[in-house]
Amino acid sequence: MLNIQKILMKHQEDKKKEGNQATEADLSAEKPQVPLEKVSISSLVHKEISQEELERIREFYQELLDWAKKVYNLESTPAEDFKNQFLAIIDKVLLALNSQDKELLQLCLSDYGNPEDAFYYHVVNVAIISLELGKGLGFEKPKLMELGVASLMHDLGSIKCLELISKQGKLSQEEFRKVQEHPLIGLDILNKIGGEFIPGIIDVISQEHERMDGTGYPKGIKEDQIKEFAQIVGLVDVYEAMTHLRPYRQRHSPPKALNTILNKKSAFSTKVLKVLLDRIGVFPVGTKVRLNTKESGVVFKENQGLPLRPLVSVLLDESGNKLVQPKQIDLSKNLLICIEECLDIAGDKAN
Repeated sequence: MLNIQKILMKHQEDKKKEGNQATEADLSAEKPQVPLEKVSISSLVHKEISQEELERIREFYQELLDWAKKVYNLESTPAEDFKNQFLAIIDKVLLALNSQDKELLQLCLSDYGNPEDAFYYHVVNVAIISLELGKGLGFEKPKLMELGVASLMHDLGSIKCLELISKQGKLSQEEFRKVQEHPLIGLDILNKIGGEFIPGIIDVISQEHERMDGTGYPKGIKEDQIKEFAQIVGLVDVYEAMTHLRPYRQRHSPPKALNTILNKKSAFSTKVLKVLLDRIGVFPVGTKVRLNTKESGVVFKENQGLPLRPLVSVLLDESGNKLVQPKQIDLSKNLLICIEECLDIAGDKAN
């Protein structure tokens, strides 16, 4: 298994060395003249996937959003037909994750298409990423199906406090206490609609905010008292939230999110943290980056076991000019070149 701390420490050391070689004025003078977001990257990241297949995956992602709305608006009850529909859609998620491309995962790390539906994007993304981690943990299909349903329903109680969750600015202590009640509210809702119809739902709804060191809520339980599904969903819930815009803060780059989580590493399962790094990576596919050569581009493929050294398609030269023909650099084979910072997060360098 990978040692996350050593990997991220190495990343920090690389950035520090580069920072010592240039003044702040030098760095600002070398920022790209062409905004990277203006350069088309879809064909570079998905060059082995047909446009038809990409569209199919995006349509399925929208189907997941629609399903989440149906579930959280309590339009159905867990009767047998509802359970079968739920399992069918989780099965489709697993099929998508079993394909060679990572388009579905990339959608989970992209900006929310409709900010008004941020809550539903969140629960869908948490379910997809949790399933990817479940695969990394070696779960068999029946267990993955249970994890998929439970993770999609993890925030059931939050439907009663969406106004507070989407509030601009910091919550008051009283408001935060109300938000902390949502796991218990979720259990009440689950009981009213028929109770636990798939194993693991109760554990995830009630424990995903508990932490391994006992600092979580609502009961402050710790370590093995927290069920495995809840350990997975609890970590993914935090990671997904940090890598997306919230009313009270900007989104963080994936490396910064990982660093922040590692600052509280005792709160999360080490095993699950390692699988998150291995399956999602420090620089997920689609991340726009600047190299220490001052060239800019996009990560288009990961090197398994080398999360800091993915394959990068360079789109802009060191002066910020668009290349006529993008060039590909495999950082695992070019050890003098490394990623200096993420460019897709305004004002948030990958430190």
